[in-house]
Amino acid sequence: MRFADVIGQERLKAELVRLADNGRTPHATLFAEDAGSGALPLTLSFIQYLSCKARSEGDSCGVCPSCSKISKMVHPDLHFAFPVTASSSGASKTVSDNFISVWREKVFQNPYITEQQFNEACGVENKLGRISVAEASSIFKKLTMTSFEGGNKYMVIWLAERMNPETSNKLLKLLEEPPPGTYILLISQSPERVLPTIQSRCRLVRVPPIEKSSLSEYLAERFSFNSDEASLWAGISGGSLSRAVELISESMEYSRNDELVESMINSALSKDLAGVIKVWEEVAQCRREVQLGFCRTLLESIRRTYMLSLDVENIAFIPAKRREMYANWAGRINPQFFQRGADLVNGAMADIERNVNSKYIFADLGNRFFLTL
Repeated sequence: MRFADVIGQERLKAELVRLADNGRTPHATLFAEDAGSGALPLTLSFIQYLSCKARSEGDSCGVCPSCSKISKMVHPDLHFAFPVTASSSGASKTVSDNFISVWREKVFQNPYITEQQFNEACGVENKLGRISVAEASSIFKKLTMTSFEGGNKYMVIWLAERMNPETSNKLLKLLEEPPPGTYILLISQSPERVLPTIQSRCRLVRVPPIEKSSLSEYLAERFSFNSDEASLWAGISGGSLSRAVELISESMEYSRNDELVESMINSALSKDLAGVIKVWEEVAQCRREVQLGFCRTLLESIRRTYMLSLDVENIAFIPAKRREMYANWAGRINPQFFQRGADLVNGAMADIERNVNSKYIFADLGNRFFLTL
């Protein structure tokens, strides 16, 4: 992948090019982003630039043998580690190599892939993936071997916050003193959950949201929007491509999450406890990634209703066909609920990440909504 293929991020691209051209590339880098900002495509483009022998004008050539292999993620000195689960592979050890063919295929198709999309492709069951101690051993083995093609070696660790403390501790020495010509590039969407000892051994690179103009241009081309429509969705997404695509898809098709959120809020407002219970029981049986998606939809619904209650519909970003429903909620919900409701949903999402029992999480969330709405 070339820098030219990355949406926006011109300032950060130029910074990475300067590091490479001046021979100042750190051996351990932590790219911190909000999901959908482009840390993975930036990382892949950076690696391709570092390895290209014919790079010019701030980008790799894209056609030399090195570029060809890296773009397809089949270069023998390019390695990947990412969260996986034993239940989805059937293997005794939970390591990324068990899923590498799926990873290459899906990232090649969409380098802005979300964790949920990748997990669905892997057939992950109701469990969040982790980067295990076995993975750390695999990483250590790969990076201490001699380079296959005589050049640099690269290890990309996607969603580094999924490393447990044992995994992180096992990689400390490698991060502090990697073998010559070895570059370790970590990507995190929750850098605060990466151990401080890991962070201190890496150069932190913050990947900002995609510039609105660049994201608008991309959305206009992909979805055949006019400039105003594209600008609207770019603004709603907050500079996240994956979020923009998700919101656009939801606006075009009423999703199951929308149905469940609508049912839960209406049931709570009507003091229909049976209706609330029916919703949380269904969500509790879903995969963890689907549960997180439900929570994100619920948070967005709270935000939109709050914006309407404040009479700032221009930043509520509500699809026209659902405006009446949100207006009804805005007229019935006590303004004091909005912050409380958002806190409850954020707490539920944190519990999902910690693998708390799903029935407890959503029974508690549903009951609190019932009592406070």
